[in-house]
Amino acid sequence: MTAHETSLVSPTSVLSLFCSLALLILAISFSRRVLPASSTHRTLCLHTWHTFDFLIHTLFEGSFLYHSFFSYQSLAAPSSDYPHPASLPAKPGPSWLGHGNRSYGPKHSDHASALLWREYALADYRWAGADATVVSIELLTVLVAGPLAAYICYLLGVGRPTPAQQTRKWLLMIVLATGEIYGGFMTFAPEWLTGCANLETEGSLHLWVYLVFFNGLWVVLPGWVIWEAWGEVRRAFERVGHEGEGEGRKTR
Repeated sequence: MTAHETSLVSPTSVLSLFCSLALLILAISFSRRVLPASSTHRTLCLHTWHTFDFLIHTLFEGSFLYHSFFSYQSLAAPSSDYPHPASLPAKPGPSWLGHGNRSYGPKHSDHASALLWREYALADYRWAGADATVVSIELLTVLVAGPLAAYICYLLGVGRPTPAQQTRKWLLMIVLATGEIYGGFMTFAPEWLTGCANLETEGSLHLWVYLVFFNGLWVVLPGWVIWEAWGEVRRAFERVGHEGEGEGRKTR
């Protein structure tokens, strides 16, 4: 590790990593406590992942939305001669929430949750402010994906699920996992297409831990969930097909 990379490891970065680890430990402990003793290892992993997913979306990303809507700094009014009126566009540019004289985002707050986002923003600067694309994705993530992950945890914890609950559980897992992979693509695709202007692609911590590892979790694990759920759906259709063939033989 170079001296430059060592300097990037600050108390805030250590705190952010510790908070992520604490939520993972909480998710594991909660899943072990609420699941029936007869639950399989796969069910434990699925429950732990969706619990962790819910906690990250609700606590971490929910705090980002809060700062995107309520943490701001008023901007100084432009003088009458600068920029020169002749250089101003005929139509004013976009303004966040209709407030053209304000700048929103975690960078304008000293709250502990804002400090964590300001730390992550060292890897992806869009998270320091209120980027319209990021906030739009996070609205769906916090308000839809978070509660959906919690509901999936409930379905996974049912000891003797009905056929309807079994079907709902696996289909909702596919929906959630697909949405999270799509959300990740829509978060980073604009950057890839524009030269990664807002991304810090140098340094082990920012590139490999913040950008690759943490965001990669929401690609690899949803991909695994889709694989498992697809297997269950396929086997269910096969059972229905075999039962239909058996009923056909009986009627002959």
